[in-house]
Amino acid sequence: MIREVLLGSVLLGVLSAGSTGTSFADEALDIARKRYQAGEQEFVNGRYWQAAKAFEEAYDLSKRVDLLFNAAKAYDRGDYTVRAIEAYEAYLKAGNVADHAQIEKRIEELRKTLASLLIKTDENAFIFVDGHEYGKTPMKQAIPMDGGYHRVEVRSGNRSWAKEQQFSAGQSYNFDASLNEEKAGPGAGLVTVGAEDRRPKAKTRRLAVLLGVGASVDVLGNNFPPHQLALRFGGEYRMVESTYGALDLSLQIPVEFLQGWANAGFLVGLRGALTPSPRIPLELVLSANLGLAVQEFRSSAPPSPKLVCASPSTLGTCTLYGVRLHPALSIAYRPTAAFEIRADVIGVEVNFTSPLLDPRLTFGGTVAYRFH
Repeated sequence: MIREVLLGSVLLGVLSAGSTGTSFADEALDIARKRYQAGEQEFVNGRYWQAAKAFEEAYDLSKRVDLLFNAAKAYDRGDYTVRAIEAYEAYLKAGNVADHAQIEKRIEELRKTLASLLIKTDENAFIFVDGHEYGKTPMKQAIPMDGGYHRVEVRSGNRSWAKEQQFSAGQSYNFDASLNEEKAGPGAGLVTVGAEDRRPKAKTRRLAVLLGVGASVDVLGNNFPPHQLALRFGGEYRMVESTYGALDLSLQIPVEFLQGWANAGFLVGLRGALTPSPRIPLELVLSANLGLAVQEFRSSAPPSPKLVCASPSTLGTCTLYGVRLHPALSIAYRPTAAFEIRADVIGVEVNFTSPLLDPRLTFGGTVAYRFH
């Protein structure tokens, strides 16, 4: 959380004793207050780069040290790791702070997530990362880079070079940049204002293994099969990914039990994922799975008004084979690049099993580990 800053008690620099100095101080203080309030609003709205810039401008006018902390926190929350480290260090250098040890610990944690970038070119040009200026060429040494998926540009007038790259913690990336002339026209050679709003989302790791728990509810009350709990195992491969969506191929092995039934099988399906905001690792997922169901009925199962076993025996036990269709709607949130938490909001499971057909509603939760 950002810190509340009381700007009404700030003395802005060394001012002359005249009314002109007082008027200037009042005006600067008023601007600082407005920039602070703007930063608060931007932070709440999730526009962390803009929030950090507003806090830094308020600091330049007021010299309140807590504003540097607010700027660092905004950069940190927005995954602008390099800027966050610089702002945290400026906060520590600005004066005696009570949370010095905690800030140093956070700086060390952030440093471990950085990669490094070296662009090789003899030209005098500016380096931009996701629309923000990060340095100049020729480069004498590598510069730290935020982890994740970024667009790197080198610009000199109307000539440029660009590359999109996934940056991993602790890795070094060296690129040879050959600047080419852009098409002539209005705005040639300029970086689009607001480019940070379209910062590419972090590229999702393609392979995933899954472990989930869930429940199936018999909606018709035929006890075929009845209410059950389930364990789910499986894997996924991300075939296609864009800024606002993705398509996965999945394989699941559900194992269901309780109430005299033991069910298993496998499901192959497709998952269509919608990403409402590229900056938030949250997906809305619609999936459709089709596969084989093997259902074992035991005599201890709750009675059903329908004939379950095609050829009943004295033991009242049989095994049924059929096709299972399972469409579902779920939400997936990825707190880190490797781990994903999913909530199956609602699903419909239909077993096409001779001699019966019965639907069930499904719910559950899944943990996914992503790699490669």
